[in-house]
Amino acid sequence: DEGQRLSKALAALGVASRRASEELIFAGRVQVNGVTVTMPQHAVSTSRDVIAVDGKVVQGGLESLGDGGHLYFLLHKPKGYLCSSKPAGAGARASGQDRLVLDLFEDWREGWRKRHPGQLAPRLFTVGRLDVNTTGMLLVTTDGQWCQRVAHPSSQIPKSYIVTAATRPTKAQIKKMAEGCEVDGVHVTPLRVESMEGARDGGPAHRILVDVVDGRNREVRVLSASAGVDVKKLKRVRVGGLRMPSELPIGKYMSLK
Repeated sequence: DEGQRLSKALAALGVASRRASEELIFAGRVQVNGVTVTMPQHAVSTSRDVIAVDGKVVQGGLESLGDGGHLYFLLHKPKGYLCSSKPAGAGARASGQDRLVLDLFEDWREGWRKRHPGQLAPRLFTVGRLDVNTTGMLLVTTDGQWCQRVAHPSSQIPKSYIVTAATRPTKAQIKKMAEGCEVDGVHVTPLRVESMEGARDGGPAHRILVDVVDGRNREVRVLSASAGVDVKKLKRVRVGGLRMPSELPIGKYMSLK
């Protein structure tokens, strides 16, 4: 549905009655593409927009964690792990290099084998990729079709990253990043780029919040480099309406279904 009122969309999705949906919106409990909306008449598209209530996605992009017995996980990816299903060479493994994200699910595989003797554990897929030096939120699933749909750039699912710069970014650098640049032969423009200096969470002056929807390879790093920002750390903290739980330790995962 194109351009319908947010309150009407929530009611149609079975979240609450139209009146109760309006109250949820007025209370600041509804987010559209990661941004809190407090006006019931705000126009949304249930085919394109990610709508969440209290941080839980109810429609758009990530809303249908399909059926059919598939499993969905949210992983806090550590630095130094590859989003690949290909085993690294013996030398690389021995030196601790090129470790695989899916290695972090060995305990889950072991549990599966105990519960299903003689059966192979379902194959796991990473939903998109984070480069080896990037940390943060990564979705992992047994649902290959859902994985491809969500990971494809055409899904236009917003993702949030925190860039920790080596030095305090200037206003000119923030502006340059916000203007976008060419990535993989296509000009991309981030949804939002802002300094986290003085942010409500007390973020340090060297941090930058970047929201993107294109999902191009190393997009945030290329945007940063185009503005002369030296990236010290890069962490993804949101995908669609799902946010990285602050209590989830690095290297650990939680089930979404």
